[in-house]
Parts: sequence; structure tokens; C-alpha cells
Amino acid sequence: MVDDGESPDGDMAFRARALAQAHPLSEVAAAYRADVVEVERETQPMAQFADWAATAFLVGYCVRRVEEADATAAVSVAFGVDVVDPGVLGASASRIADDIRNGRPSGTALLDGPMVEGVLDAVIGSEVDKRVEHWRQHVNDDDWATFEEYVAWWVVHGYSLRAAERPAMVVR
Repeated sequence: MVDDGESPDGDMAFRARALAQAHPLSEVAAAYRADVVEVERETQPMAQFADWAATAFLVGYCVRRVEEADATAAVSVAFGVDVVDPGVLGASASRIADDIRNGRPSGTALLDGPMVEGVLDAVIGSEVDKRVEHWRQHVNDDDWATFEEYVAWWVVHGYSLRAAERPAMVVR
């Protein structure tokens, strides 16, 4: 799936990928990402998986950053104190990610929930598509589906980490 940026969710996905080029992780998020990706590097059968996970995480994190920017332009949003404890942050992010993956409303979307889901889907599709020509021909359909789920989890985990890191509430 390639986004042309013409739809609202395509535009947000494009801006998230562009923001990812600037590596806009907070210090805590960068440390967290480095730690979890190092575990991936040690446990995955191919080191490339860890690199792909790191990229997917980063773009997911950036989806949330773009959503924050758009939400503050659309309505008043008050952000709580950034969470700086990596253990608390990781546990909160995992809960949010599980809610998103399982279709349970997590209450974390700052904008229209279905639109945010569309952006996450577009980013996941883009991250998967980057690997198609290099890797798809070497795996069966079941392994490819597992890979797609792996990439999706990392995108959603990055988004969720930012949501956990910077709690927000809409102020009216």
C-alpha cells in the first residue's frame, strides 16, 4: 500500500513518516526503544527483524506525535507530565497496544478513532510493503502473515508508547 497523501489519513501517515526522518523520540522513548530492540536483536532469527521493528516503532510513535499536533490545532488538549520511568512507560504502552490490537476502545485517540486506525493501517501497510520485494518470495503465506502481525505490533507499540508517555485530556 502506497499513500499518496490525498486522504486525511494518508496525509497523516505521510507526515508521520516524514517526522520519523528527524528521529523525534524523547530521551526516555529512545532509551526504551534501544532496550527493546536489543532484545529483538538477540531473539529473532534474523538481525534485520530488529532493524525493521525499530523503524516500525519509530513511525508508530510519530503517528501519535502528528495526531497530537493535529488535535491541539483542532481542540484544546492538555497534556499531563511526561512519564519518565521506563518500566511504567513500557507497561502502560503494552496495555494500550493490546487494547488497540484487540479492537477494544482504549480512550487514547485524540482525533476520530476510525481515522487514527486508518493512519495506523496505512503506516503498517507501508512498513510491510517496504519488505515485499526483498523478503516475500522467500517465505510461505503463513510466515508472511506472521511477519505482517510482527510489523503491525511494532507500529502500534510505538504509537502506544507515545500515548503512555504523554497522557492527554481534552479541555473544553
